[in-house]
Amino acid sequence: MRPRSIIAAAVTVLIIAGTVYYFYGYRHRDISSDFNSAKEYTEDAATTSAVKSALALNKQLSSFDIHVASINNPGNRGNDVTLTGHVPTEDDKRLAEEIARGTKGVAAVVNNLEVVPKAQAANPEKQYVPDLEIKAAVLQSILNNPSLKSQQIKVDVYNGGVTLTGNVHTAAQKADAESAARAIINVRDVDSNALAVTGAGAGLP
Repeated sequence: MRPRSIIAAAVTVLIIAGTVYYFYGYRHRDISSDFNSAKEYTEDAATTSAVKSALALNKQLSSFDIHVASINNPGNRGNDVTLTGHVPTEDDKRLAEEIARGTKGVAAVVNNLEVVPKAQAANPEKQYVPDLEIKAAVLQSILNNPSLKSQQIKVDVYNGGVTLTGNVHTAAQKADAESAARAIINVRDVDSNALAVTGAGAGLP
C-alpha cells in the first residue's frame, strides 16, 4: 500500500511540473510577468476606488453620473484615469478632473465627461450633503448633549434618512436624540422606532 502511495504522489508532482513547464516553457510565458499583471490589476482597482470615493465625497459632484476607469502606466509611475459620464456644467467637468488628478496613485487624467445641462439634480436648490457627513454631524450633536453622550445610540444614514438604534434611559432622552438628528441640515427624516427606552422613563409618552 505504501509503495502505491509514493507512486501516486510522484505522478501528481510530475503532472504539476508538466503543467507549469507547458505554460511557462513551451508556451514561452514568463511567470514574473503574470505576477506583475496581477499586481497592476490590483493597483488599477485601488486607484479607481480612490477616485470614485473622492468624487462621491464632493458635495458638488456626488449626485452626478460619473464613471471611473484606470490603467497602469509604468512610464508615468502611476495610473491613467479616464472619466466618462454626464455633468451639467463645464465647471463640474473641470472640478471632476481636478479631483481625479489630486488623488493618490493618479498619473494622468483623460476627461471624457459630457456636459449635459439636464444632468442637473432634480432639486438644485437643495444642497446635497453626503450621508457620511450627515452621520458625523448627528453623532457630534449627540455627543454635545450632556444627557445623551453616555447613552448607547447608533446612527445610520441612507439618502438623507437617519435611523437611530440602541438604548436610552428615558423617553426625554429619546426625544432629545430625535431633535438632535432633525436639527442637522439636509436630514430628510428620522426613524427612532428601534431606539429603546430601558429606564424609568420607559412608560412615559
